[in-house]
Amino acid sequence: MKLFYLLVFALLLQSTSLFSQEFIIGVNGGLNNNAIGDINSRGGSIAAGQPDEVFSPNKEIGYQLGGYFMAEFGKFFIRPELNYVSLKNNYDWPTKQAKWKSSKIEFPILLGVEIFDPVSIYAGPSFNFHDETILDGVQVTSFSDGGPDLEDKTISLNFGIMMRYNRFGIDLRYEMANKETEEELLDINRSAYGVNLADLRSYKPNMLRLSVSIDIFRTDGTSLADLFKSDKNCGCPY
Repeated sequence: MKLFYLLVFALLLQSTSLFSQEFIIGVNGGLNNNAIGDINSRGGSIAAGQPDEVFSPNKEIGYQLGGYFMAEFGKFFIRPELNYVSLKNNYDWPTKQAKWKSSKIEFPILLGVEIFDPVSIYAGPSFNFHDETILDGVQVTSFSDGGPDLEDKTISLNFGIMMRYNRFGIDLRYEMANKETEEELLDINRSAYGVNLADLRSYKPNMLRLSVSIDIFRTDGTSLADLFKSDKNCGCPY
């Protein structure tokens, strides 16, 4: 399977070198909304006093920053990116809110087509390299080795719509992991958060993200400084 991905990637690079009309290098950034799993408190919590209680995560706004290379040939394009992504969520425990923090370096390879000027649609895989995920209150005990212990290398699928005008772009993207996480037992500081042993239920990570971009270098003969010129060939958005 890995060999298959490498062959497809090599063919895509070869096709862009033979048929591309324009190469673009740019930067992008934006906001995201990340979905994670429910947590089941074994034996209930201090507040509820029930056998079990399920806590659903509250979504917070994260961000992403990065750069891209884009090769256009006709109405089609290939767009590899390299991004840093910060993800945030929280759980409302009975006595104190617990923050969920994680981040990743990602390498999406997006294939797109212009459906009408200036709107394009795209899809493609993303190869993700995750940093440590931290959930407030989780401790290392004889019941649990800490956590959450999530995979540090994953693959996800991206689908999106993009609108580009001269050097500027905006895109809305949905990202979905290719498989679910494994259920995990967490030992949480009961005196501080009101929850003790709890199960982080399996889930399929997904994310909705909105980004803006600007082309820094293009092979059409214009430069970034042309944005501030009034000449009709400036490549500016007015």
